[in-house]
Amino acid sequence: YVFTPGEISFVETPKVEVADTVGAGDSFTATFVAAILKGKPVAEAHKLAVEVSAYVCTQNGAMPELPARLKNELI
Repeated sequence: YVFTPGEISFVETPKVEVADTVGAGDSFTATFVAAILKGKPVAEAHKLAVEVSAYVCTQNGAMPELPARLKNELI
């Protein structure tokens, strides 16, 4: 869930095979903030943050290379 004064956003976390959870929270926060700063709506920023965080959990280490599709959403 993400709560703002005027909105509540819920995104179900995808089921993934977890390799490492290091960096999951940091990647969620960084993605969410970057998406908001790019002008994306809260629900869209939330969805992207969940996707990136879930992907990070499937990789070893805190800073895996993101797939092009996710990277392009943040550039």
